Amino acid sequence: MAQETGKYLYKLLKVNSTQIRQRITFNCRWSIKDAIKVFLAYVILMFVGMPSIIHLVSAVFGHNFLGNIGHRNVVLFVTLFINLSVCSYVFYIVHVECHQSITALGLSLVNLSNNIKQGIKKYLVTLPLIILAGFVINLISSYYGINPEMQDVVKWILEEKSIFVLISLIFFGIIIAPLIEEIIFRGFLQSALKNYFGGRYAILISASLFAAVHMDIFAFFQILILGILLGYLYEKTQTLAASIVVHIIHNSLTLVFLLYFKFFLKGKVPIF
Repeated sequence: MAQETGKYLYKLLKVNSTQIRQRITFNCRWSIKDAIKVFLAYVILMFVGMPSIIHLVSAVFGHNFLGNIGHRNVVLFVTLFINLSVCSYVFYIVHVECHQSITALGLSLVNLSNNIKQGIKKYLVTLPLIILAGFVINLISSYYGINPEMQDVVKWILEEKSIFVLISLIFFGIIIAPLIEEIIFRGFLQSALKNYFGGRYAILISASLFAAVHMDIFAFFQILILGILLGYLYEKTQTLAASIVVHIIHNSLTLVFLLYFKFFLKGKVPIF
């Protein structure tokens, strides 16, 4: 099983490096330095800027303000603001500094139907591997007596009673996050990494960064496998359409299961 898994991941990573460099060098004018700046901006704003902004809002408007509109509403709004800010920074680098159209990020509808079909087929093949990774991590954790902690967003969905906040969480998780994350991690970062490291390493590095920013050590390998698939789809199709759709489908399935656990299993998430 482990050998077959390794072969499958290698197949996803296996690309023609010479063709990739030629194609991406022509299309991508931003550098590895630009990629580092954007990634650092994303990390700093998400993990340092967000608490600071929320603290500032609380200091200016008072704790009653957060209590009235809801702390999670504020966090969602700040998260949206940060993601849009980083995405705008990406667009600025591509369009203003590099004098390219944002279509260079893979925002294209070329062969849309075929690309989406290809993406869904690859996802259906990869999904059992993602589930298997989660199952193995849970077995290892149980063996060592470690209780995996749920991500904050999972806790929010399972605990949240406000329909408005729940709908906002679902909308952000299904639409906003996949779109912005694919632009940043695949369209921008992966494209810059290709010019420096080559195709397969660019996929692996961008997928690793994508998994790392989710700050969940127990789900790291599941997110890594998903990231490799998304990077492969972007590499294969040269557009973000397939990776965005697959990302949306994956998040949607996750949210459907969480909502099922919330309303039918009283918030108890089974181990699988």
